[in-house]
Amino acid sequence: MTIYIDVVLIENLLMNYIILYATGIILKIKMKHLRLFFASLIGAIYTIISYISKVQIYSNFILKFLLSIVIIYVAFNPQKAKNMWKDLLIFYLTSFVFGGAAFALIYIVKPQDILMKNGLFLGTYPLKTVILRSDSCFFNNYNSI
Repeated sequence: MTIYIDVVLIENLLMNYIILYATGIILKIKMKHLRLFFASLIGAIYTIISYISKVQIYSNFILKFLLSIVIIYVAFNPQKAKNMWKDLLIFYLTSFVFGGAAFALIYIVKPQDILMKNGLFLGTYPLKTVILRSDSCFFNNYNSI
C-alpha cells in the first residue's frame, strides 16, 4: 500500500485549520488566517514526523500537550495565562467533537480503504476520488437549500 506524505500533510493541514478556526469562532477571537495556517502546519508536520518515526517520544503525552500549547500560542497569541488555558480547553473540546464525529462516521460507514497505524487513520483512496465525492456532496446539498 502506498501512502503519500503530501496527501497526509494536506489532509492534516486542512483539518487542523478547520479545528482552529472553529475554536476561534467559539471563543469569539479575532483571527488572522496566516497565524491559523502556520499553527495548522506545525500540527501537520508533527503528524508526519510521528507517523514515519520509530522513536516513541512522539507519542509521549507531555510532548503532545506542549505541542498543543505551541499551536494555540501561534494561532491565537493569548496575552494572559487565563486566556491561554481557556483557549486550550476549547481547542481540546473542539478537537474531541471533530474526532468523535469522524470516529462515529468511520464506525457507521465501515469503509474498506482506511488504514490505522500509530493511532492515525489514513485513507488509501486516491485524492481525485475524495475531491470528486466532496464536490458532488457539496453541490447536492447546496442545490437542496
